[in-house]
Amino acid sequence: MKIRAVAAAALALALGVGLTGCNMISPQRTQMEYAASDGINVDLGSIAVRNALLIVDTDTAEASQANLVAGIVNRTTEDAQVTVAFEGASPVQLSVPAQGDSNLVQFGFGDAGPELVSGSFTSGTTVEATFTAVYTDREGNQQTVEETRLVPVLGADDPANVLIEYQTLAPGGEGDATDPAGTEPAETGAVEDGTGAEDGTDGTTEDATTDGTAEEETTE
Repeated sequence: MKIRAVAAAALALALGVGLTGCNMISPQRTQMEYAASDGINVDLGSIAVRNALLIVDTDTAEASQANLVAGIVNRTTEDAQVTVAFEGASPVQLSVPAQGDSNLVQFGFGDAGPELVSGSFTSGTTVEATFTAVYTDREGNQQTVEETRLVPVLGADDPANVLIEYQTLAPGGEGDATDPAGTEPAETGAVEDGTGAEDGTDGTTEDATTDGTAEEETTE
């Protein structure tokens, strides 16, 4: 019995060591940094570019314009400049105010409006772009950091074929990045003569008497 117990313990120990060894040589996914969205992340020293991508309005032909969508964090105490130079396209100059670690500056969407890039873009492909950040560090020295990456291009002829977050961001779309709703709401509640009453001739309310005095409630 003792021999069997010793053998079982030795087998359990061997299996434990073997399984532990698998974790030693396998990469831990939770330790790997990656862009969790459709765009790419680019770190340029104290400047961080997040979810950068190009949006076009067709997936059946080459587009001559694209909207550069990105969020940028400026971790310095002074304004910074970011240039995005696309292969075969016009460069984009972005001014990024000093916002600190917790504030993301929007480009190409929201209140910022579109950042149009002229060139040749095909949905479903990538375009080589060089990101250059010029900023002043905490010691007062000017820094220039540059990195070249591949930026994805997304879009479709039918906006319904792309994610709802991107449907209003294509160049020339019905509701581009400056106006996601596409049209301004029409004003209602006023008639042509400016009195504000739709069905009254003199602008008075319906619960008023003919002599212009309001009816009073009486109790017994």
